[in-house]
Amino acid sequence: MRIATAVLALAATLLPTGCEEKKAEGEAPSRFASVKRDGAAKAASTFCEKQWPTGEGGKRFTAPAERPIPGTVAAAAAKAGAWRWVNLWATWCQPCIEEMGLLARWRDSLTADGVNIDFELWSIDDEESALTGWLAKTKLPGRARWLRAQGDLAPFLEGIGADAASAIPIHALVDGNGNLRCLRVGAVHDEDYGAVKAFLTGA
Repeated sequence: MRIATAVLALAATLLPTGCEEKKAEGEAPSRFASVKRDGAAKAASTFCEKQWPTGEGGKRFTAPAERPIPGTVAAAAAKAGAWRWVNLWATWCQPCIEEMGLLARWRDSLTADGVNIDFELWSIDDEESALTGWLAKTKLPGRARWLRAQGDLAPFLEGIGADAASAIPIHALVDGNGNLRCLRVGAVHDEDYGAVKAFLTGA
């Protein structure tokens, strides 16, 4: 029993907490080399790593520079007064891909609960073919957008209050007035829904 417990504990320490940029062959892509493993422990009791108020002391959100995705229609403007769920992800990031289904369920549940919300899914993929190929066969829970260039990533991360070396996935909640209200670095989980809904509804 003690041996089994020790093995489980060791395995837990080896699990990744975020996405490092890797190709299937193990060779790191040239773009976005600053995206590293996030070793910071996340508090289980809260969804937001950082929060900002709506008034004095608040923080305006500025979207990153965008690169058009070939073969797709230009992203529509966000609904007036809607919350925006901004997600940084990539096709090579397994936790990012795994949580897309969860985000789709949350989108539907939040809409059913009367929350006006749009999802913006900003890819930081390097290879155009990887992104377009993935989008051709996969339905996302929101509008797919593409970060313009490697040099735009670090300034954008710092602009939303994240460290320039933060791992993806990264989630930011922006209110209907364009104010950044919540930042989470790391994957989301089923048990986070209650905290997310309470935050968005002010309950």
